[in-house]
Amino acid sequence: MIYAILMAGGRGTRLKVPCEKPLFRLHDKPLIKYVIDNVNQSKFIDELIIAVSPNTPETTEYLNSTDGDFRILDTSGEDYLTDLSYILDYFEKKSKDDVLLFINADLPFISTQTIDYVLDYYLNSDKDALSTLVPVEIFEKLGLDYSYEFDGYVPSGLNVLRSINIVQDEDQLVIPKDELALNINTIPDSEVAEKLYNEYYV
Repeated sequence: MIYAILMAGGRGTRLKVPCEKPLFRLHDKPLIKYVIDNVNQSKFIDELIIAVSPNTPETTEYLNSTDGDFRILDTSGEDYLTDLSYILDYFEKKSKDDVLLFINADLPFISTQTIDYVLDYYLNSDKDALSTLVPVEIFEKLGLDYSYEFDGYVPSGLNVLRSINIVQDEDQLVIPKDELALNINTIPDSEVAEKLYNEYYV
């Protein structure tokens, strides 16, 4: 089985808005809804799991009010690595052979095409894990800040792991696409996204 794990339990403190980050509206639509819609069109993904936490009760309420094709998984929301470990444990108890695509809820422009490209690459790789990276130049071109870079590349928030909670041998895939740099962490990020909206959704 191939599961998409949509991470929607973080505190989102950098955005500094009165709503939870997954519910922040880009062009009058919650960020998380863009990701749900694009993930659900993937030809590889068997099931979408949305990981929520006590940090995002309104997001959980919103998800429960929709007629979406997904399942909700409660995590602690303590931090990303703690939740990741919990999720890997949860799936490992079911099977050690499943594929888990982790994707952040703040990537509204992530396309189904890119999701399927990453999964196709992973399925043809001989490694258990895959991380995707975006060149720093993409962020500089768009005028976006980033919190971490290594050798000129920034983690994109889209990763693939086997359903085992151990350190996994990892491949890296560089994808020089604007859509992976547009994770909405701050108001300036959202302003850039609004300007580019028509390129993706009109």
